[in-house]
Amino acid sequence: MSSGARLDARPWRGAAELSRLAPAWEALAREAGLDPLCNAHSWTEAYARAFAGENDVFGWRFERGGEVVGILALRREPSRGALALRRALFAADGTFDSDYLDPPIRPDLERAVARELVEATRAERGLEALVFAGMPESSRFLAALRAELEERALPRREHAVPCLAAPLAGSFEEHLAGLKPRMRSKVRSALRAADERGARLAWCTRADELEAWLAELFRLHEARWQAAGRPGSFADPRRRAFYQAFAREALARGELAFARLQEGGGEGGGVSAIQLGVRVGARYYQVQEGFDPAREDERVGTALRALALDELIVRGARVYDFMAGDSPHKRDWGGEPRPCTTIAFPLPRWRARLAYGLRRQVERWWPREVDTSAVEAD
Repeated sequence: MSSGARLDARPWRGAAELSRLAPAWEALAREAGLDPLCNAHSWTEAYARAFAGENDVFGWRFERGGEVVGILALRREPSRGALALRRALFAADGTFDSDYLDPPIRPDLERAVARELVEATRAERGLEALVFAGMPESSRFLAALRAELEERALPRREHAVPCLAAPLAGSFEEHLAGLKPRMRSKVRSALRAADERGARLAWCTRADELEAWLAELFRLHEARWQAAGRPGSFADPRRRAFYQAFAREALARGELAFARLQEGGGEGGGVSAIQLGVRVGARYYQVQEGFDPAREDERVGTALRALALDELIVRGARVYDFMAGDSPHKRDWGGEPRPCTTIAFPLPRWRARLAYGLRRQVERWWPREVDTSAVEAD
C-alpha cells in the first residue's frame, strides 16, 4: 500500500454494519494502543444496541488503498429543542458510562482522518455539530482535531473531564502502607468490623448467576442514590440492558471482576455492598458499585473495596482505575489524575458557526456570568 494513496471516507449506517466492522475495529484499536475497555468494539456495539435504534448509529470507515485504516461510529443526540444545534456523539456516549473514548485509527493517519471527517459530514443531512466526550488528553486524534479546526478557523469548546487511577503496589499491605494514616485506620477498622460480622467476599464466576448479581447491583445502586435524594440511573431499562450485555461478554472473555460483600457468612445473610469491574491485563476498571445505605456507618463499601483489592493485586492487577469523576474517596485510595477532555465543534455550516461564534462573543463580554465548563454551543 502506497503511503501517498488517497484516503477515502466510506459511510455506513445501522447496527448490522457496525457489527461487521468488528475485525477491522479491534485490529486498529490494538495498533493504536487505545484504552481497551470502552474502546472495545463489543462495548460500543452493546451500547449502541441498547441506546440507539437499528438505523440511528452511523459513521464512516476510512480506507487507503482498499484497506480500512480508521473507523468512526456516531449516534445522534436526542433533540434538545427546536433552536438547539443538532449534534452527534460517539456511539458509546450519552449516559456517562463510557470513558477514555478514542476512535480506532492507524497511527500517523489521525490528521488525515480528521480532515476527511469534517468533509464527510457535509453529506450527513440535519447534522450541525459534533461532541466527542471524555477523550484522553494524550489522544493523537484529539490533537489532530484541534489542528484541523485551527486550520479551518472553526471554533470549538472544550472542558476537562477529571478521571482518577491508582497505581498499585505488589501487595495489599504495601498499597495500604502508602495511603494517608487516617485512611489506613478507616480501612483496617472496616475490615475488622466485617470480620466480626462474619461478612465475606464473593465473586461472580458463573453465567447462570449473573442475572441475580446484576439485579442486586441495580437495587443497591438505586438505594444509595435515592437515600441521597437523587434518582437512580438504573431505572432506565436501556441502561440495564447495556450492562447485562456488557457483563455477559466480559464474563465470557474471563475479564469480569464482579464482587460483593456477603453478610452473615451464608447466602441468606444478604448483600451489603457490590462492585462491578473488569480486569484487562494489569488494569482493573471500577465500572459501577452500590451499597446498602442503612449500613453506611459500618463502612461496608470500604470493606468490600479492600477485600477485592487484595485479591485483585494477587491476580496481577497493578492499576485500579476509578474512571471519570474526582472525589475524595478516590484520592484517599491513591487515585491520581488521568486527564481527559470533551471537545465540541460546529460543522462548516452557517447556523452552527454562528451559534458557536455568538457564544464565544458573549463569554468575552460577560466572562463571569457564563459557565465555561459546559460544552453547549447554543
